[in-house]
Amino acid sequence: MAPGCKSELRNVTNSHSNQPSNEGDAIKVFVRIRPAEEGARSADGEQSFCLSVLSQTTLRLHSNPDPKTFVFDYVAGMDTTQESVFSTVAKSIVESCMSGYNGTIFAYGQTGSGKTFTMMGPSDSDNFSHNLRGIIPRSFEYLFSLIDREKEKAGAGKSFLCKCSFIEVYNEQIYDLLDSASVGLYLREHIKKGVFVVGAVEQAVTSAAETYQVLSRGWRNRRVASTSMNRESSRSHAVFTITIESMEKSSETVNIRTSLLNLVDLAGSERQKDTHAEGMRLKEAGNINRSLSCLGQVITALVDVGNGKQRHICYRDSKLTFLLRDSLGGNAKTAIIANVHPGSRCFGETLSTLNFAQRAKLIKNKAVVNEDTQGNVSQLQAEVKRLKEQLSQFTSGQITPESLLARDKEKTNYIEYFLEAMLFFKKSEQEKKSLIEKITQLEDLTLKKEKFIQSNKMIVKFREDQIMRLERLHKEGRGSFLPEEQDRLLSELRDEVQTLREHVEHHPRLAKYAMENHSLREENRRLKLLAPVKRAHEIDAQSIARLEKAFAEVSSTETNDKGLQGFSPKALKESSFFTNTEKLKAQLLQIQTELNNSKQEYEEFKELTRKKQLELESELQSLQKANLNLENLLEATKVCKRQEVSQLNKLHAETLKIITTPTKAYQLCSRLVPKSSPEVGSFGFLCTESSSRLDNDILNEPVPPEMSEQALEAVSEELRTVQEQLSVLQVKLDEEERKNLKLQQNVDKLEHHSTQMQELFSSERSDWTKQQQEHVTQLSDLEKQLQDAQTKNEFLKCEVHDLRIVLNSADKELSLVKLEYSTFKENHEKELSQLSERHVQVQLQLDNARLENEKLLESQACLQDSYDNLQEVMKFEIDQLSKNLQNCKQENETLKSDLHNLVELFEAEKERNNKLSLQFEEDKENSSKEILKVLETVRQEKQKEMAKCEKQMAKIQKLEESLLATENVISSLEKSRESDKELVTNLMNQIQELRISIGEKSETIATLKQELQDINCKYNASLADKEESKELIRRQEVDILELKETLRLRILSEDIERDMLCEDLAHATEQLNMLTEASKKHSGLLQSAQEELTRKEALIQELQHKLNQEKEEVEQKKNEFSLKMRQLEHVMGSATEYPQSPKTPPHFQAHLAKLLETQEQEIEDGRASKTSLQHLVTKLNEDREVKNAEILRMKDQLCEMENLRLESQQLREKNWLLQRQLDDVKRQQESGDQSHPDSQQLKNEHEEIIKERLAKNKLIEEMLKMKTNLEEVQSALHSKEKACHRMSEEIERTRTLESRAFQEKEQLRSKLEEMYEERERTFLEMEMLKKQLEFLAEENGKLVGHQNLHQKIQYVVRLKKENIRLTEETEKLRAENLFLKEKKKEF
Repeated sequence: MAPGCKSELRNVTNSHSNQPSNEGDAIKVFVRIRPAEEGARSADGEQSFCLSVLSQTTLRLHSNPDPKTFVFDYVAGMDTTQESVFSTVAKSIVESCMSGYNGTIFAYGQTGSGKTFTMMGPSDSDNFSHNLRGIIPRSFEYLFSLIDREKEKAGAGKSFLCKCSFIEVYNEQIYDLLDSASVGLYLREHIKKGVFVVGAVEQAVTSAAETYQVLSRGWRNRRVASTSMNRESSRSHAVFTITIESMEKSSETVNIRTSLLNLVDLAGSERQKDTHAEGMRLKEAGNINRSLSCLGQVITALVDVGNGKQRHICYRDSKLTFLLRDSLGGNAKTAIIANVHPGSRCFGETLSTLNFAQRAKLIKNKAVVNEDTQGNVSQLQAEVKRLKEQLSQFTSGQITPESLLARDKEKTNYIEYFLEAMLFFKKSEQEKKSLIEKITQLEDLTLKKEKFIQSNKMIVKFREDQIMRLERLHKEGRGSFLPEEQDRLLSELRDEVQTLREHVEHHPRLAKYAMENHSLREENRRLKLLAPVKRAHEIDAQSIARLEKAFAEVSSTETNDKGLQGFSPKALKESSFFTNTEKLKAQLLQIQTELNNSKQEYEEFKELTRKKQLELESELQSLQKANLNLENLLEATKVCKRQEVSQLNKLHAETLKIITTPTKAYQLCSRLVPKSSPEVGSFGFLCTESSSRLDNDILNEPVPPEMSEQALEAVSEELRTVQEQLSVLQVKLDEEERKNLKLQQNVDKLEHHSTQMQELFSSERSDWTKQQQEHVTQLSDLEKQLQDAQTKNEFLKCEVHDLRIVLNSADKELSLVKLEYSTFKENHEKELSQLSERHVQVQLQLDNARLENEKLLESQACLQDSYDNLQEVMKFEIDQLSKNLQNCKQENETLKSDLHNLVELFEAEKERNNKLSLQFEEDKENSSKEILKVLETVRQEKQKEMAKCEKQMAKIQKLEESLLATENVISSLEKSRESDKELVTNLMNQIQELRISIGEKSETIATLKQELQDINCKYNASLADKEESKELIRRQEVDILELKETLRLRILSEDIERDMLCEDLAHATEQLNMLTEASKKHSGLLQSAQEELTRKEALIQELQHKLNQEKEEVEQKKNEFSLKMRQLEHVMGSATEYPQSPKTPPHFQAHLAKLLETQEQEIEDGRASKTSLQHLVTKLNEDREVKNAEILRMKDQLCEMENLRLESQQLREKNWLLQRQLDDVKRQQESGDQSHPDSQQLKNEHEEIIKERLAKNKLIEEMLKMKTNLEEVQSALHSKEKACHRMSEEIERTRTLESRAFQEKEQLRSKLEEMYEERERTFLEMEMLKKQLEFLAEENGKLVGHQNLHQKIQYVVRLKKENIRLTEETEKLRAENLFLKEKKKEF
């Protein structure tokens, strides 16, 4: 990785390492660890790794001082196969590309970390069908297998176009690898396409083989060079792009989906000190590191933008980042494979790669389906054309507005339902708003009441404070009032406070409001139980139920339409519309409940507010009156208080004067005292005149002290008495005023209540008078009607008697006419039934002949296919058997030579062991034991080889027997082919005979048609006769005036009966129309069932084809298995050449035997799946035969339905003719009113009417019979519908089985790929073991050449230790391998 990128990513902490990847379209990151090299060993011989895999999503980097843990979407260890990497990384991306999304897969890592191997495969393989091929070729195979599967499913309705381009970015220049002559190309940006390369070659491909050719052609042009770290190092970034266009046609619409699959192999980041790059290689490395550092900067900027920061994303700094713009944070699903090296010498690059991958894991893309809907232009043009034609017809007057209204009747019904539902919703919303407003008003009223109560409480509090203050002043003696006045004021204030408290706590209004609330609730319950209220609720509920029913019908019809149309591209829109309608329905129900609740609350509040308003008005009026009375009383009390204060002031002045007078005036003072007493009252003011006259005498005389004391005592006594009298009077006055106020309030309330009651009484009295008048008028009207009815009844009775007489005579004549008509009708029906039977028989014969012809052609094609397949199988088996014989002979010869070599080696080893035993006398026991072990192993191997030889001889005998059996099979097949040819010739002869019979039947049909035309001519002649009779009737219209009055009444009764009959006929015709529509629907269902049967037959053929393919694949697997067996036996033979080697693993043969057993089990599983598929095909064939029989039965029933429909049409025509005749009779009667009466003509007409009535009755009976027949047919059709439904379920089941088989096939394929890779590994291990054996043989030779015994002993001991250590390591590795395999099988 580039240094710049590492410096930016160095700050990534360990806290982010445990965060899982975000869901949605986040970039998926996969880490792959390449296997360690052979030379990556430390000084002590052990391999030094800097990485360890903890689980499938976590790995640990052994860094100092603390190890770092990283979490990714998938972590692939060193032993992970190419197939498992592809299945976890690329499969989902390829499947999303098939769905219309863009996809990108690119590999990132240092040079030599295995990016090219992961993406392409081994570099030394010439073709891309190698077992170790990479993600790119495997993606081609999987993509085209998905395309083939979609084509098989959709048939001709879906087509695909795939185009490939292959470019490289070398030294910041773009080159086209498919055009070797291309110079530097340019990048451009388009609104729809995105970023694209101008002038790049795009080659169309149709299979994986063609894409292999394109890839190999471009791969040869890619720039690759050798460095010190990698033999073939990529010097450029390679981008292989596949453009997938799918076009789907459905009902004149074309949906086009385009998607891009970018497969990118990036060049690796490298350091100059590791690669020792010089010159051109150094320049290339600089450009690679620069582009990769730009990629790191783009990823860090995208992460910062995702975290809410403002950053510029520098896509245009490098050609690579600008090309991958949509893949990084754009419209694509992206997967990054981070390849790392496990060696400790690559620790820095590994850490930077893991940090880069962890940052990329935080990026989120915005993938969208690239769908183009411009293919609907033809449909839109057709719609415009149709509308233009309709407009021209409307302007020319061919189409009237009434017809247009009739066409849009259903739409208007739905619009009316919708408007009604919206009116309900608006009404509920308005009621809700009004209730909310009333609630707010009542809350305001309660707030005002609470404020009023709080103000009263505050008044009480202030009064209490005033009382406390006055009491404190009284105690301190600082009051300006006299003690008696203070006591009086205190007592008054206390009384007032007590009354206010009682007024607040025991307010009569509160009790009254509680009682009224209870009574109002009872009234509300009573009103809810009233009939009009219940009726209104029931009407609303009925309308809501009707709307819900209409909604349910619409939804059910939509679901039926969906079921008939199948799975269309608009299925997602219809499902979203259905979910929206369900949500709206739930909202509607919720709104209805809220509406009902709000209605109840509104009614309750309405009653409460009305009563409260009345009470408040009455209280307001009483309070206003009380307020006026209180104001008047206040003014009067103020005036009285002023007068009393002025009197008291005057008395005070007089007393002062009296106190200050001399002794001579004692008598005068004694006289003044009684005058100033309270009994005198206001006449005490006269003393002022006498006091003015005697001023001079009083001033001149001195005042004695006794007299002044007596005067003072007298004045104080008088004052006390006056104050007591005043206080008593004041208390009485207050009590009287209170009583007066209470009485006045009660009087006002009673007056208001009486006025209200009078108003109610007057209104009720007026209503009663009106009702009484209405009842009187109704009674008078009813009496008049009764009298009229009685007169009419008497008159009608007379007319009925007359008409009965006339009817009796008419019935006799009508019975004769009826007999004639019935005979004519029977003859006509017989002829029709004969013709219809002939037609049905001819049709059935034609259908049977066609079916037999189709069956013969199908059987012929099946026989031809089976014959071709058997011939190919026979040729293939003969070749294989001959090859097996030759291989077995060669293997026998090689085994014999191997046995001879082993005997010679055994003798040589004996001689060597004898020599060594002489030289090493000290280690004689150890060596003897080893020799015995070697001898035993050699004997065991010899026995095994002999057993293998015997087995191979048995195999050869079996193969010879199988050859003879195949020859017999071939001879039997030839005989069957000859018999099949004879059958085909017989069938061709039968087909010619059937054609001749068809020609004869067509001639009979022509003759029948001519007979039908003759019948029609006769029918027309009878109609002409009828018209002539009508003309005769018109000539005799003059004689009708005599029975004019009787006719009028009779016509009225007949009009009533005729209307009833017309209504019955209309009802019958409607039922007939309904039945015909139902029969049409059932015929459509039958056609759809036939189409489904044809599809099923095609599916069966496809399954048979797949069975044949799987048979061929099983045969190929058998051949591959036999080849594997030969190769393994050859390897076993080569391994036994070195029995003396201590490096040979002891359990190698057991491991190979287990592998062979697993492969045999897989082959047996394949055979079992083959047999299950064969059973499935046989079942499907049986089902097809049953369905064919059912289709024949349903065709017969359809023919019967068609006959019934024709008969009903004929009856309808007859009915129409009779109705016309009735209209003509009516016109004749009207014209007869204007002409002269003729009784004979009237009788004739009356007889005709009676005949027609009887004919109508008969027709009605026939209609009822037809109705019953149609009901039976409907029940039969219903049963057929059920059978069709079962067939569709079986088809769905076969589809699921097919998808399961496809998945199992993919799993088997991936397992086989993994087995092939394991086989390659075992071959590599065998080669390594061979090399080690050669090395040990050389060492053994050296050992023999040693002369010093002590050195030989030390060397042998060291070799033994190494041998023991290596065997232990191999045992551990085998155990780990087996454990991992078992885990894989469990998963």
